[in-house]
Order: sequence, then structure tokens, then C-alpha cells
Amino acid sequence: MTFTRVVVPVDFSEQSVAAVPVGQDLAIRGAARLQLLTISASNMVADSEAAIAALSKSTGQSTSWRVIPSDSDPEITLVLEILETGDNALWCLGSHGRTAFGELMFGSISADVVREVETRVVMVGPRACARPAAQVMLVPIGDTEVSAAILRSAVEVADTLNMSLRLVQVGHSAMPNDSDETSYIRHFAEQLDPPHNRDFDVLHGEPAAAIADYVKETPDVAMIAMATRGIPAGARLTMGSTALSVLRHAAVPVLMLHPSAVDRLAADAESTPSSR
Repeated sequence: MTFTRVVVPVDFSEQSVAAVPVGQDLAIRGAARLQLLTISASNMVADSEAAIAALSKSTGQSTSWRVIPSDSDPEITLVLEILETGDNALWCLGSHGRTAFGELMFGSISADVVREVETRVVMVGPRACARPAAQVMLVPIGDTEVSAAILRSAVEVADTLNMSLRLVQVGHSAMPNDSDETSYIRHFAEQLDPPHNRDFDVLHGEPAAAIADYVKETPDVAMIAMATRGIPAGARLTMGSTALSVLRHAAVPVLMLHPSAVDRLAADAESTPSSR
């Protein structure tokens, strides 16, 4: 699961450009190359090259850039590009984190990418920014197999980014005592190899709000890792999406992983000798 590039797609909107500093931070942490990418209509390639070259230069580091000429839907082009790169790139996308209603009205390329591609994607929501001094990847664990399944991949990405792991359990109500309250999350922590099994906590309240508030008040958290089922916008109008809500409100980027990608990456890890 190591990656050699951090790729930030930009369309020069405020939100896509805001993802660039996060991509820089991830590239530094992972000792990877930073690449900016844009998709341009064929008659606008020259202008796009000038704009992305200027943005690349503004990063102040050795940042490469690429323009993909395409007169088709840029969303489809981006999805295909991500699928073709495989696992040697970590994708970092700016997102408005729109509500389900907003996505139905205005669309959301970043949300569609998460639904369509089976790879790790770091999403930078409207309130997120890089925290270069922070070293913790926060992994919320619910009572579903999906949230638990992200653990192996979270550990591997955290190792690559030189982050430590902190598991958190979020519940709507308080438990009778501290021992009972932590038993569930401790169970998941004990499945991990040291030192990743040492740090866990319990939060209370509505999950998305509790996670966002915790991150806001805890400066050592650099990233949140969550699995998402990629619920389509129409379904979310009635079902809701904790991951999308966290993305919309979180002060740090969110590593999102599709459940089928979790299974695939886990299978790859089992077939590859451990680096430890």
C-alpha cells in the first residue's frame, strides 16, 4: 500500500486549490512526489498549462503537473485516470462536502469519485486544512463490519505517513461505567499489532458531530480515516451518511475507502510479506 505520488486534481475552483497544501503535507509525510493534475478542453490546453504551471510553482517545492486534454465529461475522465494509476498514487481531492440535496441540485465530482473508484482517496472538506505538526490518524469504529474493516488499511496508510493511530467509538448514550464503556473499542484495539493498539477513546453524542467536535478540540489529530458505502445522493436524502457529514464539518482531511477496496487491499496485504 505504499505510494510514490500524491496527486491533487484541480479545476482552479477555490475548493480544489485549497486541497493543494494538504497534498503537499501528505507528500512530505510519505516522502512522495506531489503532482497537480487538471482536465482541459482541447481548445484550452495552452491556458490550462500556464495556469497549472503557475500553481505548481507557487507550492515552493518540486511539484510536477499534468494536463489531460478531454472534451468529454471531466468526471468520467478523472475516474478513469484514477482507476488506471492503481495503488502507487494517493489521490487528494477538494470537496464542498455538499448535503445530499445540494449534490442532487449541483452535482459533486468528488462524491462520485468516492462512489465509483475502489481505492483510497483523501477528501479535503470546506473546513479542512493541513496540520503539519499533528501526528494522529483518527479512526472511528462503529458497530458495523464496514467501519471495522478499514483498520488494516488505516494502519498501513498511517505507517506510510508516519502517523500513529487512535481508535474512537461513538455512541448516542453514556455507558454505566468506564470499564464497560471502553470494552468494545478495546476489543478492536487489541486486534492490532503494537504500537497501534495503545490509543483509543470513547465519544458521546451524534456520531458526525461528536467526531468533528473532537477533532476541532484535539490539535494532535492530522487526519480521519473512514469507510464509506458511497450511498447515492437520492438514497442519502432518507438514509444519511456519517462519512459525508464528517467531511463537511471536519477541520482535517478525511481518508475515505470503499468497502470493496478494503477487501481488495486486505487481500493484497495478506499475499505480501510484512515489512515489519
